[in-house]
Amino acid sequence: MKKGYVIIVTYNGLKWIDECLKSVVNSSFPVIPVVVDNNSTDKTVSFIKENFPNVILFEQTKNLGFGKANNLGMSYALNKDADFVFLLNQDAFLEKDTIRDLVQVANKHPEYGILSPIQLDYSGTFLEKYFLQFTSKDKACSLYSDLVIGNKIKDVYAVEFIQAAAWFLPINTLKNIGGFDPIFYHYGEDDNYCQRVRYYQLKIGIVPATFIRHDTNKPSENSFKTFSKKYYSIYKKDICINYANINKTLKPSVILKARKIIHIKIIKSFVKLNFKNVLGYYKELRIFNKTLKLIEHSRKINSKIKANYLN
Repeated sequence: MKKGYVIIVTYNGLKWIDECLKSVVNSSFPVIPVVVDNNSTDKTVSFIKENFPNVILFEQTKNLGFGKANNLGMSYALNKDADFVFLLNQDAFLEKDTIRDLVQVANKHPEYGILSPIQLDYSGTFLEKYFLQFTSKDKACSLYSDLVIGNKIKDVYAVEFIQAAAWFLPINTLKNIGGFDPIFYHYGEDDNYCQRVRYYQLKIGIVPATFIRHDTNKPSENSFKTFSKKYYSIYKKDICINYANINKTLKPSVILKARKIIHIKIIKSFVKLNFKNVLGYYKELRIFNKTLKLIEHSRKINSKIKANYLN
């Protein structure tokens, strides 16, 4: 039987962790749960220790972010000669046969570097809203067509992207592509990983016969002020997603144009004597230049087959 590790990154996840870990422990396909806790300030860690003593638990002294924390778990699994890893959000819950069915599909379709089950909402009665949003714009629309029309459902449907709430990764994916790029702290790392998977001619797929539930009923964080901490965080993430994509050539003319746009904003703000915007856009320019240096280094690493970021 194949050896698999389920990796769960936690941060103040007491609300979900009991149901999440029970779903892993009760999987019909035996797996080894690994929790990487990002310095939770609630009782997540003590609850795991008391109620799930057999879980492999890595406690962090600071919040590493989603990508780096998952890398710790993936690195551990790689060193333990795993055959696959399954990344599961702390607020997501497996069905009993989810892992078993994904293993079977992975065996039949080794061309896939990432496999995802269908992601349902917390109630299990509707598609999870982000899953629906992403897949309805993608090649997976053929899945919905097949379901509605009554066509034969395929084992797996290829897509360009799927969010990393529930990723099945065969071990060769880790050996050839590695872990999440550390230039991403939180959000965007799964975009980048999918870009790298496609770069190496591997596929990303949705397996329609498998399911998880995912509780995404959290407060919206879409509102933020210009030049706020969140504004710059999103700005940096977007730069990384766009320019770290190794499927596209990083042309100097594109970089020059992007810098020119910021320079124009600075000049216009100065002319209008809006010095708050001058300082804000100047900080934006500094972030752009600093991030671009990280991206250039990142692209060199990610263009080589290796277990990058998992050493």
